[in-house]
Amino acid sequence: MRDLNLPVLFAAGLQPVDYAVVFVYMVGMIGIGWWLSRKQVSLEDFFVGGHSMPWMATGLSLIATLMSTLSYLGTPGEMIKHGVAQFIGILALPFVFIVVWKLWVPFFMRLGLTSAYEYLEMRFGPMARLVGVTLYLYLRFLWMGAIIYSASLALALITQDTAPTAISYLTGGLIQFGPESWFKFVLIMTGVVSTFYTMMGGICAVIWTDVIQMIVLLLGAIATLIVVAVETGTGPAAWWTEVTRDSHPIPPLFSWNLAERNTIVWSLCGIFFWHICTHASDQVALQRYFSNPDVRAARKTALVGIGTDITMQILLGMVGASLLVYYLQRPGELPPGVTGPLDPAFTDKIFPHFINHGLPVGVSGFVIAAIFAVAQSSIDSGINATTSVIMVDLVKRYGTTVRDEKGELRLAKILTLVIGVVVTVMGLLLSFAPKGYNLIDLQLKSFNCVLGPLGAMFMAGILLRHVGQTPVVIAGILGAASGLLFGFMDILLTPLAQAVTGDKTLMVLCPSPFMIIPLSWLVTFVVAAVLGGFFPGPSLDQVRRFTWAGIFYGSKERV
Repeated sequence: MRDLNLPVLFAAGLQPVDYAVVFVYMVGMIGIGWWLSRKQVSLEDFFVGGHSMPWMATGLSLIATLMSTLSYLGTPGEMIKHGVAQFIGILALPFVFIVVWKLWVPFFMRLGLTSAYEYLEMRFGPMARLVGVTLYLYLRFLWMGAIIYSASLALALITQDTAPTAISYLTGGLIQFGPESWFKFVLIMTGVVSTFYTMMGGICAVIWTDVIQMIVLLLGAIATLIVVAVETGTGPAAWWTEVTRDSHPIPPLFSWNLAERNTIVWSLCGIFFWHICTHASDQVALQRYFSNPDVRAARKTALVGIGTDITMQILLGMVGASLLVYYLQRPGELPPGVTGPLDPAFTDKIFPHFINHGLPVGVSGFVIAAIFAVAQSSIDSGINATTSVIMVDLVKRYGTTVRDEKGELRLAKILTLVIGVVVTVMGLLLSFAPKGYNLIDLQLKSFNCVLGPLGAMFMAGILLRHVGQTPVVIAGILGAASGLLFGFMDILLTPLAQAVTGDKTLMVLCPSPFMIIPLSWLVTFVVAAVLGGFFPGPSLDQVRRFTWAGIFYGSKERV
């Protein structure tokens, strides 16, 4: 090994300067966590930043958190594999903003919550709160595991040609990595760095690092577009033509067949319901609003977050379209065995492959940092939000009371560490999961399938005055079961279809992935509304204080 030169090791892939960029970025994130850790004295500081975070920071943090590696890598792959159906779905976001601005933000900001699920007990009772917490923990633990797995897989794929060899060279062969062990090392390091600065700095560290990470994400996508435009001599018009006419037709507006994956209406419904359920029931999102001092600042958070979301979706959609054009022009730059950029097994890997082999020196390192950033921004937020839920909704609600604020803060940091370890282990376990779904389908089927029922439980409390605890608990459980059924119906029906009909006739019963959240939301909301007429309703006090109309007209805004 000693007769090799480092320049030779890096000749065909990433350069030392690329790794230097990533290293500086990682050290910077840890430094921010350490700096902000000195200002914490209570759980309120650790979980909601003392309700004093600036709206611009919380808005950027909101979208940095929700845009995981599943979206950052999956959106370009979705555009290449399926065309513009999901891309057109961003037209739903202005309507999402209206709902969040007019309904959700003023409602929740008047309650002074630390955990969103405190509301379910206020409005319904302790069992509803426990069901909500259970659905949230299922959703976010799997989400974080999938993020750390997908990010590490991409980073390992990008760096495996150079980094393991360089490490072996620098250590005289003492440390050596094969492809599988390198992937596990990258995964563990991703989990360790994210957990470490989250444990130190709490929500303040999470939000301020998210701001930096959001900027890195934007610049990474823009850099990719510039490089492709220069290398191919094409631009957005040519890219759009390729994905809407040459490689894919414009998707149909509507189909009565729920199994039709790519229709514009299904995409609009899926994106609309994902957002309104997330902003109404997900601690990861609501925690950003709780960190603001008042309703006005929280509304600005929503404006910045959704505006940035639209920007990122446009950029990432164009990244996918541009890379399709790039590799159609240069099929020889694809890996051996890949038939073309439309190869369904490779679409989610095109962006990482281009980062490794198509970007200039230094720019590759910056975009790798962007992938690392999008993973960290979701993992750190998920860990902090999940810690707040376990601490507030389980430990303080059912466990032993900690006597002082320092003890509570210490326990919260220990929980952060434990959750980080669990999530990292889950990422490792996901490497044994069945393959075959693209990243967008994976998240819609496996964990977002319970987001609709969770959102419907909150909306039943906010909007349905006659619904009490028993109906909403039954509805939440049935809705979650229906979401899981819709998500995995294709797996369940495939052997049945082959046995009964010998073909895929029964597969028309499987809804489009975009319809899983809307359908499971509908099941939950309708069941709650109907059962509410047969079971005892809420108390008059619950109706007055914890429905939207009661809070909007009956209490003053927190300032």
